[in-house]
Amino acid sequence: MKNLFIQRFLVSILIIIFGIIRMIFDTSVSFNFGYIFVFLGGILLVYSTISYITSRKNKSLEKELSKEYDERDALIDGKVARFSLHIVIYEILILMFLTNFVAIPTNTALFVFLVSLIFSEIGSRKYYNLVL
Repeated sequence: MKNLFIQRFLVSILIIIFGIIRMIFDTSVSFNFGYIFVFLGGILLVYSTISYITSRKNKSLEKELSKEYDERDALIDGKVARFSLHIVIYEILILMFLTNFVAIPTNTALFVFLVSLIFSEIGSRKYYNLVL
């Protein structure tokens, strides 16, 4: 996530300055909106400062969590690949057995093979995401 502290700080200072200028030069009898601008600029300034301080504290935690998620994703990819390999072996054995008795066109066999691999990969990935 990009650090927007400097941009938020400058915008809040600009809003506060705009509110002060409006308070000084507004001579109308009605409500002076300069106070609202100063108040909103102050809130934005406090928010940007607090978010900057908390984001600095969480940098090491974010790095550690991203490393943990990378390890988890690698583990899931390995499990999915292993499961897909088992599916490929079983399908090849079944197709070899069936071709002794039935003439199966190559395009049909490859299509069935690819579709079954796509479904097994999607299903195993969802399963391992839930389990791990």
